[in-house]
Amino acid sequence: MINDGTSLVNKSSGTINNVGGLITNGAGAGFTNHGTVVNDAASNFVLRNAATLTNSGSFTNAGVFNTTSGGGNVVIGSGGTLVNSGTLNQGGVGVFSAKSGSKITNSGRINVFESLLDNGGSIENSGIVEVFHFGAYQNLSGELNNRTGGTLTITGSVNNLSNSIINNSGEIANNRTLVNAGTITNSCGGTLTGPVNGNQPVDSCSIV
Repeated sequence: MINDGTSLVNKSSGTINNVGGLITNGAGAGFTNHGTVVNDAASNFVLRNAATLTNSGSFTNAGVFNTTSGGGNVVIGSGGTLVNSGTLNQGGVGVFSAKSGSKITNSGRINVFESLLDNGGSIENSGIVEVFHFGAYQNLSGELNNRTGGTLTITGSVNNLSNSIINNSGEIANNRTLVNAGTITNSCGGTLTGPVNGNQPVDSCSIV
């Protein structure tokens, strides 16, 4: 399916199943989801040339989700969910924003190659989140729960702002910049390597 220069709206009662296919959005097109979108393991969903995605419904990616170098903003609105068990590549000029009341669940891989992943909601990670050299991640009154088996690798920059939370029972490997004005808590089994600027992590491990 090609969505170029127009607006595609999936209503709250609607379902879009991409099975072994390709959905491309370009030329400033808007893809708005209030219902259900499923991108299966053999499928691709692409934003390019200033195209945008606004999701207040349910978006499931088991395949590949790409924002190319010219891709526009991605907004996960309040009540919206994004479940990723595939690969999500943030490589566009637009910002990837998860608003307050939204939830991202990742058991696959999220690559922040460029621009910003801005989290004001909740992210549950049991997979891999990697912030590359030209990429950035910030918690803006948001919460990142890096679960057992989850990895956050930083070769770009991560900023945990005030009133924001990172709970870590997996692995955080900081190879560049990690700034904490909020709270970082290391639970049992959680590891954090590399320097933390600002508030230092708190270790919390209760054995009953």
